[in-house]
Amino acid sequence: LGKLINQHLKDVEVIYTRKTDIDVDLIKRSQFANRNKADLFISIHCNASSNKQAYGTETFAMGLTKSKENLEVARKENADILTETDYEVNYEGFDPNSPEGSIFFSLYQNAFLEQSLSFADKIQKEFTKNTGLFNRGVKQAGFLVLFRTSMPGVLVEIGFISNRREEDYLMSEKGQYEVAASIFRAICQYKIQKEGKTFTIPSVEELVPKNIEKEEKIEETKKENIAENHSKENQISNSLVYRIQFFTCEDKLDFNDTKFKNLEKVWTYKDNNRWKYTSGEFTNYNDAINYQKEIRKKGYSDAFIVCFNNEKRISLSEAREFEKNKNN
Repeated sequence: LGKLINQHLKDVEVIYTRKTDIDVDLIKRSQFANRNKADLFISIHCNASSNKQAYGTETFAMGLTKSKENLEVARKENADILTETDYEVNYEGFDPNSPEGSIFFSLYQNAFLEQSLSFADKIQKEFTKNTGLFNRGVKQAGFLVLFRTSMPGVLVEIGFISNRREEDYLMSEKGQYEVAASIFRAICQYKIQKEGKTFTIPSVEELVPKNIEKEEKIEETKKENIAENHSKENQISNSLVYRIQFFTCEDKLDFNDTKFKNLEKVWTYKDNNRWKYTSGEFTNYNDAINYQKEIRKKGYSDAFIVCFNNEKRISLSEAREFEKNKNN
């Protein structure tokens, strides 16, 4: 992000709270920004959750929160102060693990809240437009890193590294450039709004180096070939598969949808113009029966076994006969 700003906004100075992998006390980051009379404060983070299915981007402005989810995000980020020396003095006795912790922020009125929220909204809209990451929205929470910054500021959660798909995206050069380009474009829009001077904002295509696009496509092709070969091998060795069908709908859903939370090997197929979703993958009927019971306990009381041979739907009786002949 800093690189893009330096390249395209020559009248803007980028000041980093850190350039290497060192820990800087949260209070020192805002103090550093204030000391340098910054006009805008951006704190960039990767999110994480014990729920591996959690996904998406969200941008926070400083403020009180009534949402338990927002409070948990802030509490997790604020817990970093426990490693700091004299944190009780620096943060006036604030305890990030205390349920009453958010009251601490009621003593401080963010004079730049409106501008912060406006900037946060621009970031989220750019993420949606350019990255394909799910938009979890603009929110308010009591983040210590934003506490007492004397300028508009936001904390950006650019995605969940606990989600395998988003981790892969954020680890890729293309993903990092698209995220940075999205924030950069939001900065340009904020700058135009703030200063009243118009200029042409570079597109994401202009901001992401062309060689990265090519390298990504090559890697994707390699992965597709590997997946195709792996699929063919599986069809030869395990042509018969039992799955547990638990849900159907007209529109195809993202596999990160909350409906699929805590379900294994979610797979879909289209039949009679409806998308049908299954969980689990078994070559043994008894294993499928046991898993069907588990799925029903999770709330899908109508879940039932469906059978496929070389990914073609067959009847349960055909599958049982096929399995019997195979074992013999």
